[in-house]
Amino acid sequence: MKTRFPNACIASRIVRTIAIVAVMAAAFAVPTFINPTAAEDGLLANQPKSEYRARRQKLMEQIKNGIVVLVGAREEDLGEVGRFRQKNDIMYLTGMETPAAYFMLIPPGLLPDKAAKEIIFIPPRNPRRERWTGIQIGPGQEGQQKFGIQEAASSADFYKRLFEILNSSPFKSEDSAARARLYTIVPGGSNATTLRESLFVERIRKEAPHVQIEDVSPLLGELRKTKSAAEIALLQKAIDITGEAQRDVARTIKPGAYEYEVQAALEYAFARNGAERPGFPSIVGSGFYSTILHYNENRKRIEAGDLIVVDIGAEYSYYTADITRTYPASGKFTPRQREIYQLVLDAQRACEKAFKPGESTMAQLTQVARKVMQDSPLRDRAGNTLDRYFIHGLGHWLGMDVHDVGNYAPPLPPNSVITIEPGIYIPEEKLGVRIEDDYLVTDKGLVKMSGKIPSDPDEIERLMSSGMQAKPASSSSSKRSSDR
Repeated sequence: MKTRFPNACIASRIVRTIAIVAVMAAAFAVPTFINPTAAEDGLLANQPKSEYRARRQKLMEQIKNGIVVLVGAREEDLGEVGRFRQKNDIMYLTGMETPAAYFMLIPPGLLPDKAAKEIIFIPPRNPRRERWTGIQIGPGQEGQQKFGIQEAASSADFYKRLFEILNSSPFKSEDSAARARLYTIVPGGSNATTLRESLFVERIRKEAPHVQIEDVSPLLGELRKTKSAAEIALLQKAIDITGEAQRDVARTIKPGAYEYEVQAALEYAFARNGAERPGFPSIVGSGFYSTILHYNENRKRIEAGDLIVVDIGAEYSYYTADITRTYPASGKFTPRQREIYQLVLDAQRACEKAFKPGESTMAQLTQVARKVMQDSPLRDRAGNTLDRYFIHGLGHWLGMDVHDVGNYAPPLPPNSVITIEPGIYIPEEKLGVRIEDDYLVTDKGLVKMSGKIPSDPDEIERLMSSGMQAKPASSSSSKRSSDR
């Protein structure tokens, strides 16, 4: 029962009037920033500010002989259709989603008589632009308070202050071994020349050629490899959302549907459950395309008898899941499909069982999976063992990147998160199977973070059966002409 208040109408008008005045004030002045997610909780992208502070401190403890500078993403980097996403390394250290930002870390004692300093450089407030983009955090007190950092300066002053430091005596020592360094991201690869980090490095080499530049990526990679409790919680959320999407996939797949319909269903599940975006392009490969590892065109019509490899991951607060399941289009595996599916599942389970805390490496686990396939009586049409169709590594780090950063050579450390994803891909049979799950490494063993997502072939068939009974075939599918 609702309680009625005699002055409810008047109160409602007052509230509307206050809202209108607030909107008008925002249009003509720089408004005071109010954190819509409760500033007192101290969270940035669902992690405490103390998390970011601790990471900066760890990095500073490892770098004593130079400054760290990171370059943030710009809104225009993704074009008109892209939604802004901060670069992972600067996000990892600051939690700052402000576009066109810079971050600088100065260890204690590097500059004469100067204490340690951490500075973000962010664009000044622009009320006219904020009418289009929404309220942005500006330099000064509001930036310092919002991000929990010592100084929030204007990005307009970034290069002036940087070159003052780079031209100071520690960076011009005649003893090259004692000379201070600039640690930053030094991109490589074919697209390196177009990246903002590359343009930054190029400018430093041109205007301050005496400065020794070091790549900070390996240090950051090792820091990011080991996850905190807050990071693990975000990954678990991303995995749970992806599990919901895989369940919707099983209910959507049927002969006559299109791969893009499956993609639409799973990405709707991402958004419905709070994910900001897919962590990578969704892979829905049916028939022959189930044998193409990173196929993501997703335009083919699904035919009866196809297997469909669905490799997807929701991103939640900058952390992404990576889960692959393989489904029979008709709801039941053929005998050949089932025996290969079971072999891939057996290889995954053997790797789980073989893991030894503090000893196992990814390379060693990969060999465990290969041996399972080699020892199997299953063969291809020419009589070869099926390990030759396992054409990729067993797994990878998982975190802010789907193929996250860090050195693979040492044993897998506690609190790292990995995938285990054996697969067999036989183009001649138009048959591909991949099963991928996400695991937390602990000092007692592996914890399967995606354990609630069905992978047993009987469970897959039951899940698909419930979907087929619930939904009739789409009448529009037969009218489309996107077959490949």
